[in-house]
Amino acid sequence: MTGTTATAPPRNAFREQQWREAHERYLDCARQVFGSLGYHAATVADIVAAANGSRATFYAHFRDKADIAAALFERVLPAGAAMYGRITEFPELNREHVRRWLDEHVLPFWATYGVEIDLVNHAMAADPGVAARHYQWGMEAVRQLRPYLARWTGEHEQAGLTRALLLVLQLERLCYHWLVRGVEHERGMVLDILADLWVRELAVLREGPRG
Repeated sequence: MTGTTATAPPRNAFREQQWREAHERYLDCARQVFGSLGYHAATVADIVAAANGSRATFYAHFRDKADIAAALFERVLPAGAAMYGRITEFPELNREHVRRWLDEHVLPFWATYGVEIDLVNHAMAADPGVAARHYQWGMEAVRQLRPYLARWTGEHEQAGLTRALLLVLQLERLCYHWLVRGVEHERGMVLDILADLWVRELAVLREGPRG
């Protein structure tokens, strides 16, 4: 799901390829500009200049600065989906496996994509549309936990999805403040707490609704 306003005019394969290449060039240059200047100081003009393009071409691909910031984050969604998908590969649900997953996959994800994550948080504050897209991104992450939601059907389906979404959003906010914004935490302690929390909540999800 891209969510961007503009769509490619695929009149032929060559023109579609040109559109895709221009789209990616603007995204790559935007990441460099945002990484150097920060979200608030960077302008569309800065991104256009870095891409050696034109404002008309920029607006053919993106609605505004918040839209391209959101599109940058959308590029990392497959990596995020793969990260959450690993939960379903545990040989068994226990604290050791969950802690290892957090240490070896979750924390490195936030460290690797810190620029994109910081950008989308600023874009959400600036644009309600991006905030709405962010909710849908959270639901996409929840879909990776489907095996744990198998018993949440019928009238209980929404409750199961909400429990899983809250679990994902809680992890996201902690990692954002800790690994992106630099709020200090002791790594081992945080991993222990998160592992306890996720094991307990995943077990609840797997067991299904009570009563």
